[in-house]
Amino acid sequence: MTNEKKVVKGGLRATLALLISIIALVLAIISFHRTVSQTDLNAEVKNLQEKLKEVKRDTTDRVNKIREETGKAMERIGKTLKKEE
Repeated sequence: MTNEKKVVKGGLRATLALLISIIALVLAIISFHRTVSQTDLNAEVKNLQEKLKEVKRDTTDRVNKIREETGKAMERIGKTLKKEE
């Protein structure tokens, strides 16, 4: 047997391509996780918006009730004052 050297063609290029593909895979995984967490954030924002709408409705109802009570009280005070005159 003769000592034949095994010639590997494209060794550096193949290694470089492998490294670049691994880096691309890592970046893709990171991007995927960010997208998933972004989706979770969007769902949470929607949930908070719904809660805010509910709080606004409750506040509006309470303010209207207070306005009605204040109006009735002012009417009673006005009637009382007219009776005293």
